[in-house]
Amino acid sequence: MKVWSRVASSRAVGSDNPRNTTHPTTVDTVGEPETRASDVELIHRVQSGETEAFDELMKRYAASVYKVTYSLTRNHADADDLSQETFIRAYRAIGRFDEHYQFYTWVRRIAVNLCFNHLKRGKKFRFVPLPIADGDDESADIADPQPQSADSGLRRDLEQALVKLPPDQRAVFVLRVNEEMSYEEISHALGIPVGTVMSRLNRAREKLRELLREYMPAT
Repeated sequence: MKVWSRVASSRAVGSDNPRNTTHPTTVDTVGEPETRASDVELIHRVQSGETEAFDELMKRYAASVYKVTYSLTRNHADADDLSQETFIRAYRAIGRFDEHYQFYTWVRRIAVNLCFNHLKRGKKFRFVPLPIADGDDESADIADPQPQSADSGLRRDLEQALVKLPPDQRAVFVLRVNEEMSYEEISHALGIPVGTVMSRLNRAREKLRELLREYMPAT
């Protein structure tokens, strides 16, 4: 009998490491740990008709995919639906999976595209404030609240300002700040050039600075 180490529920914040595909996750109750199959091995098994192998891939990345969909939609119901649709589409397309990419990178791109299309269709959603992390260029230059009492006001106003961004700018900003994705990763996820990522991010930051000008440090 084996005790399986499973990913937390889909609403947990990414306790699994998407880049780690070989660390031990199963332990035999009588002794020796076992090394789990790699993502590529599981993909080959799915492609050979072993659907249970896809269940393991879902367990590994459910939390991380949900984190992406929720970061973009800020709505649990939408995030649940989009996460489920992400894995449905991944399963249907698994035969065309390119092994030059990591499975999580591939499935995250599916999730991001679904969310982006969801936002472009004008679905009703809400944003909660993003964390203002020390040293984060994209957030630090938008506002530098002095008194602690101003922080809650900033977060509320940032939430409202994000809603006013066009979907393409909002998606790039959230992926950069919330998901901490590189320009190259965002480019790949959205299927746009790196230069376009940078220009959309710059426009988003300019718009946010305009909307949040009362929080800008005096010059």
